[in-house]
Amino acid sequence: LNARCSVLAAANPVYGQYDRRRRIQENIGLPDSLLSRFDLLFVVLDQLDPSSDRRIASHVIGGHRYRPGFGQTGHDSDYDDDDDDDFAAAESSKTHSVWQRARGGTNKPADDADPHSNDVLQHDFLRKYLHFAKTRMNPVLTEGAREFIANRYAEMRSRQDERTLPVTARSLETVIRLASAHAKARLSTIVEAEPDCSSAMDILGFALYHENTDQAPPPAVDE
Repeated sequence: LNARCSVLAAANPVYGQYDRRRRIQENIGLPDSLLSRFDLLFVVLDQLDPSSDRRIASHVIGGHRYRPGFGQTGHDSDYDDDDDDDFAAAESSKTHSVWQRARGGTNKPADDADPHSNDVLQHDFLRKYLHFAKTRMNPVLTEGAREFIANRYAEMRSRQDERTLPVTARSLETVIRLASAHAKARLSTIVEAEPDCSSAMDILGFALYHENTDQAPPPAVDE
């Protein structure tokens, strides 16, 4: 049956802690027939990484720095957009910007070519943009995109083993949905092999094989 809405589910490992020696299905405790109905499955592991731990701690602590008028500690999500000083100033001056400063700061260096490299999009603008892309865009697959998906699907089928999730015909539907969503996000009327289908395959490949194609290759060493 087709889902009437998007389904986002989270589950804890059945053994209390994820066992890398077991298959994903064994750790989750759900049969393949049910897991195959989800487009993507990501394993989130609690790894010891000082840099990542520091970012998580900053995010959690930053969420409790706002206090409501009742004297109780509030959460950042309770003060979404309207409480931001910059947003209020923009409202009063009638100068609307699609950017806002990222709460909690960022460790990324500023980009001189892009003054908004460390900013984030306003939630109101992002909601309108996504609604426009979803309701107005209806991209269709090009012949090149169909050939690309068919070739990469055959490649994925040859790589699957007992340690990975099964690659079935539903995976084709997953790639088409992801590629179509990518085309909608860039307001395109067609789904192309590059960048739509390739981005969709990268996401699916990461979910299946935990491969990150965005990582930069190691620098060459002169001998």
